[in-house]
Amino acid sequence: MTDRTIAASLAASIALLLTGCSAGAPETAHAVTAPQVAQPVVVGAEVMPAEPDALVAATGTIVYTQETTLSFKTGGILTELTADEGDLVKAKQRLARLDLTELASSVAQAEAAVVNADLQYERTRDLVEKGHLAQARLDDAALARDQARAGLTAVAFNRNLGVMASPVDGVVLRRFAEPGQTLAPGAPVLQIGDTTSGLVLRVPVTAADAARLKVGDTAEFSIAGLAGPPRTGAIVRIGAKSNDATGNFDVDISAGDPALLRSGLIGNARITSSEATKSKGDGGAVRIPTLALIDARADQGYVYVIDDQNIAHRRAVSTSGIFRGEVLILSGLAAGERVIAEGAAYVRDGEAVIVSDRP
Repeated sequence: MTDRTIAASLAASIALLLTGCSAGAPETAHAVTAPQVAQPVVVGAEVMPAEPDALVAATGTIVYTQETTLSFKTGGILTELTADEGDLVKAKQRLARLDLTELASSVAQAEAAVVNADLQYERTRDLVEKGHLAQARLDDAALARDQARAGLTAVAFNRNLGVMASPVDGVVLRRFAEPGQTLAPGAPVLQIGDTTSGLVLRVPVTAADAARLKVGDTAEFSIAGLAGPPRTGAIVRIGAKSNDATGNFDVDISAGDPALLRSGLIGNARITSSEATKSKGDGGAVRIPTLALIDARADQGYVYVIDDQNIAHRRAVSTSGIFRGEVLILSGLAAGERVIAEGAAYVRDGEAVIVSDRP
């Protein structure tokens, strides 16, 4: 075999080898670079019963259901004030009086004006009947007479209001004025608590807590400085409007036996939310971390429930606000289930997930 023949055979062999490698290259590259779908890594949390957190804790004061601040319609010098703080008073009992000298003078002037208006009316009527005056003059005289009588009624009414009487059977809670003091119209003089209206513990609660409470929910409370077991009561009123300064709502709890209770005493209450504890057909109310709730709108939202195979299932739930950093769930979940506590925003319904411990 000549050198030329050997070189040609070697070249052909190299060409065939290169051709084979080129044909298999795409298959090999595809097998190496094909991407694999990664499962989302999430943090799971167990759904816990909500009963312990259904208790709304609040601190407030004992007050009478009806407390009235008394004042005079007109101003004047306070000449008499017979009631003091803590005094028991009866309905229509005289409590205070203004100096009526000025008011009596006003009444006398108004009475004189009425007498004069009546005389003027009579004279004008006689002249009209004799044809010396037009009927319009008699109409004017009648109007002046009516105005004078109305003025007398007004000043007589104010004079009667110069004496203050208790509107109810009650107790004097506060005394704002002293005899000899010159009062402006409407200035507070006494505050009366209606003893027939009963005592309540009035506590402020947040808007979220107020939304979970209703009239009739039970409560127990203790009074600072009073020994003995906690007292029991129930919500009798929930404020319809929040306090402009704090945004809280006033909740009144019946105080029960008024023995030893006084308006102004401090009470610590624990209110049980019936909405949070009543059964919803799925094991009752539960609580979950706030980040577990997604697409929340009003009292509705969604969570991802993790099954035994670590598959995430999107589920609708009904909520009732946030309490102590967790969301209260009224329906849609049961205690003991697992939900995605962190990372739910990156999960799709039916997707397998990797559950990691909280860092």
